[in-house]
Amino acid sequence: MQELAPITTAACAATMLHDRMNNLDHEEVWVIYLTSRVTPLGTEMLSKGTLTETTIDCRTVIRQVLLKNAAAIILLHNHPSGDPTPSASDIRFTDRLRKACSLMDIKLLDHIITSEDAFYSFAEETTTKY
Repeated sequence: MQELAPITTAACAATMLHDRMNNLDHEEVWVIYLTSRVTPLGTEMLSKGTLTETTIDCRTVIRQVLLKNAAAIILLHNHPSGDPTPSASDIRFTDRLRKACSLMDIKLLDHIITSEDAFYSFAEETTTKY
């Protein structure tokens, strides 16, 4: 079986799920499960919310990562408003998830917020156009 190419940039990860998350009228949280070589094991939607928010907790994420036997993850969610700038709650959640993952020896490589034509990467701390 041929191994998939590693995900080495935020742009690569954002592009991977852009078509699934683009033009939604509600927020969704997705995760890309990765091997220790940062090759994708799979993707999964973890939460579906409303126009302005979705509910997700660290326990849900960690449980799914352990069940998939992933070494690392990239979390993605969309902002239907079109502005990928992280909210205060996005920042707080990312910090909590980073700490929880660290305790379980899981690498949280990035949390990416997507919109129709741009994405924000917590790892790169930048907004980039597609």
